[in-house]
Amino acid sequence: MLSLVLFAVCVGLSSQQLPNGHELTQLVDQGFHEMDTDKNGILTEQELGTAYSAVDFNGDGQISFAEYTKYTNQTDAVARPMFNAYDTDADGMLPLDHMADYLHLMDKNDNGVVDIHEYEHYTVKLVQCVYSDHGHGSHGHAASCVTQH
Repeated sequence: MLSLVLFAVCVGLSSQQLPNGHELTQLVDQGFHEMDTDKNGILTEQELGTAYSAVDFNGDGQISFAEYTKYTNQTDAVARPMFNAYDTDADGMLPLDHMADYLHLMDKNDNGVVDIHEYEHYTVKLVQCVYSDHGHGSHGHAASCVTQH
């Protein structure tokens, strides 16, 4: 997901423009390193859960759009497409208990963890899809971007 903690990417998107390839990769890598709390070069389900829990300000086990925008400090226009990509049932909430699903989407070699290359590949493609015309991110159809990469 949410690499919700695509907060680093959202910071780069604050100019309403998608960063170029190298800049986008750097922002994605920054997000990875912030989530990799034990600094071993891999993300576990627990690390993803911890990162996402930090966004759940009211502790209800879900991330609302208001919590997401507060955490990323982004405008609705910048934050909405990425949030919508993960809000697959369009209920305005991202359940924290879906971490295993998100990890599996990124874990290309199915070893139960995500290294920086897997994270980079998935996240860069996701951001490009969500914020491009073919991802229809601004039109509310970005959910397909989450699973197609």
